[in-house]
Amino acid sequence: VKVKALCARATTMSVLRFATAVARMPRSGIREIMDRSAAIAGCIHLEVGQPNFPSPAHAILAAQQAAPTYTTYIPNAGLPVLREAAARYFQRRTGVATTKENILITQGGVLSCATAMFTLLNPGEEILLPMPCWPNYDMEATLAHAKPVYYSLSATRDFVPDVRELERLVTPKTRLLLINSPSNPTGQVFSRQTMADIMAFARASNIAVLSDEIYSEIFFGGDTAPSALEHDTDGRLIVVSGVSKNYSMTGFRVGITRACPEYIQMATKLQEPLTSCGVGIAQIAAAAALDGPQDCVKQFKDAYQRRRDIAVDVLRQHGLLQYIPNGAFYLFIDISTARMESREFCLQLLEHKHVAVAPGSTFGEGSRNKVRVSIAASDDDVRVGMTRLCEFVKECAARSP
Repeated sequence: VKVKALCARATTMSVLRFATAVARMPRSGIREIMDRSAAIAGCIHLEVGQPNFPSPAHAILAAQQAAPTYTTYIPNAGLPVLREAAARYFQRRTGVATTKENILITQGGVLSCATAMFTLLNPGEEILLPMPCWPNYDMEATLAHAKPVYYSLSATRDFVPDVRELERLVTPKTRLLLINSPSNPTGQVFSRQTMADIMAFARASNIAVLSDEIYSEIFFGGDTAPSALEHDTDGRLIVVSGVSKNYSMTGFRVGITRACPEYIQMATKLQEPLTSCGVGIAQIAAAAALDGPQDCVKQFKDAYQRRRDIAVDVLRQHGLLQYIPNGAFYLFIDISTARMESREFCLQLLEHKHVAVAPGSTFGEGSRNKVRVSIAASDDDVRVGMTRLCEFVKECAARSP
């Protein structure tokens, strides 16, 4: 028995050799807080970007009706009915002519982003990533064996990129620029002029642009956030969208890529070894969401804007307001006065105040004095959770020497 146990241990501890890229990949700080908070009764959850609304009834009905039929493999690029619905969505949103040949459906927006990196980057080539940014971008670049080069999204510039800095960062190895608007984690939205400037920079530098616009309809300055697609004149842009955030359909795992047909053909090949194909039932539901009544999208947005205003009021009352986000459902809050690194602050906030928020450090080394708050929660949870957070910052500051 002892020999068998030792052999089993040896097999798991010494025989398996893990890939360096995976072994070095840090765990998401968001997921760490999620897991710890699950064991705390009555915890207020402001750590994860999970909409707290039910998925649209017409999408659920479409999935139920599709269930008996769509139980087999589907095309690598996605069901034609969804690709056509997505093409109509992009044309409505941006006014740019789009057909299903411009559309690839993936298993969630995260795979749309990863697919772009795997399709466009060779090992050692460079990708310009925002700092701070959603940690999955960094993970995907690492798996693609690319070299991340970071450009700053500074609070002093309202978390908007400086094109002059981008120009300084470009080298002969630069192949791809990633932008994200509305932004996770800041909630800021790039203006049409900023989008135009970024695309002009990309053309002058001869690099591709990956624009993650997954929060496009959660924009508090109009019907839909400005899209980089409006300024793409030569097909160097890949836009990522989906139904997870705008339609509260995170569990359906449907991502949408809009790009030139040549890119779609190459990226479609990559789906075979990665996932083979998507899920037909989920894609029928997504098509129904895109083509059906859009009242729910406005209802969701109005609720997020109301919660944004609640959070902003609490921050203002406690002297912690630095900016007002204009989209998505996040605020990036400076906790410098607590004199505590963000992960430790989040762990202590969870323990002492039963409020879960995401540590800024998981969004980049330069954000160890910040936390991300998700307002994808009830009005009361946002108000109470934000109040507890602000009070805890003051308590920590009072204890500091």
